Parts: sequence; structure tokens; C-alpha cells
Amino acid sequence: MGKQGQRFYETTEVLEFIDRYYRMKKALGITVESPYGHLTADYDNLGMPRGSNISDPTGKHVEFIISERMARDYRSKIAFIDNSEQAVTKEREKIVLHWKLSGMKTKHIAELEDITERHVRRIINDIAQRMSEMSVMSEMSVVS
Repeated sequence: MGKQGQRFYETTEVLEFIDRYYRMKKALGITVESPYGHLTADYDNLGMPRGSNISDPTGKHVEFIISERMARDYRSKIAFIDNSEQAVTKEREKIVLHWKLSGMKTKHIAELEDITERHVRRIINDIAQRMSEMSVMSEMSVVS
């Protein structure tokens, strides 16, 4: 690990950060608009049947309490992704990454962009690899 908390991240670690980005922000209480929000926001007006005396799972708000250590870890990973977004240069990559960081599933990104799920995964993997390489360069500049 280098100075100021910088460290080298393997591509697999960066892929995990990208995949968990949305959930980490939510756990920290950072407001993040879900790309699916408009689909579930008005459950009562969709005409869906409700059983009598059955609790409403959409109306409950669960508050997660995370340790300060976990919060620091999440902030560090979120900052790494935010600071590494300069590795994304192509328009399609930017769009795919945006949707992924917003919590959208790979299948839905593929449908939205009219590409295969495999192509979406390849784009995200390429982005993660470049971000990982940036962390190596960052680590090397701290050592030099």
C-alpha cells in the first residue's frame, strides 16, 4: 500500500468494486437514484392485488448500520472508482459504466444498448483492467 491510502488493485477486485458500487453508496446513505426506480415507485397504482393483513414490503425502509471501518473501506473503493473513470474514453464504455454503477443488471444494460450480455461483460472487464493498470501506475509513482 502506498501513501495516502493508495494501493494496487487487481482487475478482479476492480470488477467487484464496480459491481458493488451502487450498494456501497446506498449503505453509506449516499443518495443514488436507481435506474429501476420508476418501475417500482408506484406499486399501489399498478393494479396489483393485495392480500388482507399482509405487510407491504415496498413500504418498509431498512436502515443498515455499518462499522466505521467498513464505511472507510466503502468510501475508499467508491473514491477509487470515481477517480479512475478517466480510464473510460469511449462513449459506449461511458454509458455501460454509468448504468452499471447505477445498479443496473448486465442483462438490462445489454437490452438497453442492443448488445449481448457477453459484450457488456467484456466492456466492463476492459474498463476494470484499465482502472487496475492505473492503480499500478499510481503505486509506481508513489514508490519512485
